[in-house]
Amino acid sequence: MGKKTPPLPEYPLWTTAKFFGWLRSGLRRMWLRYPARREALEDACVGRRKNKKTGKQAKHFRCCECGELFVQKDVQVDHKIEVGSLRSWEDVGDFVRRLFCHKDELQVMCKECHKNKTN
Repeated sequence: MGKKTPPLPEYPLWTTAKFFGWLRSGLRRMWLRYPARREALEDACVGRRKNKKTGKQAKHFRCCECGELFVQKDVQVDHKIEVGSLRSWEDVGDFVRRLFCHKDELQVMCKECHKNKTN
């Protein structure tokens, strides 16, 4: 069986890994409403065009990697510099600074290009 992280001293019913996973998840949810993220999307928007899948007008965004156009549900906002891990109290400051960065440190990529970059 795998090695389990120690209990969190402040709340022993959780492991340290569970706590920092919960914290990381909450910060990433907040980042979805971060103004710089929205501005990066606006900068990549090329206007409304006919959606190939639905036939309706929809905003389209240019992938910075492949240059193709995609609807919003098919793009992701990526950090140019990896945000990194959040496994201890020492990681919190740097993680938050990298997560909530300036819009110039963000880029809009299609899901396929983002997946390739992440791997």
